[in-house]
Amino acid sequence: APALPLAAVLEPARPLPAGERLTVLCIDNEPSALDGLTALLEGWSYRILPASGLAAALALDSPALVPPDLLVVDYHLDSGEDGIASVAALRRHYRAEVPAILITADRSEYLAARAQALALPVLRKPLKPAALRALIMRLIAARQAAE
Repeated sequence: APALPLAAVLEPARPLPAGERLTVLCIDNEPSALDGLTALLEGWSYRILPASGLAAALALDSPALVPPDLLVVDYHLDSGEDGIASVAALRRHYRAEVPAILITADRSEYLAARAQALALPVLRKPLKPAALRALIMRLIAARQAAE
């Protein structure tokens, strides 16, 4: 049978109840970068699920497969993985259009086109905390407005 388009199998992400902490799944294969991102986001009172790659992220699952509120993923990962494919795999896994941010130093048109195809915003390294926070707030506000 032909595969269904990705949009046909994904549901909108769950709404974030008032007063609930935002859960952010962060993927980066560089331990120091992951630690820094985790510390930054925890400083903003977010609940962080750190992972070194897609397999580690999938191993973090709860039995109910409740998706995180946001994905923050580095583009260059180990073992031939990349952040764009990882975001797509996680969205399929959770069967939800989880908002996501791609972080990279890569400025190629190829990467930009792939990210745009998934409506995936890109933040360039070195990461500016104010830009990250503004983008997170924009994505969460857009998701809540759509609900």
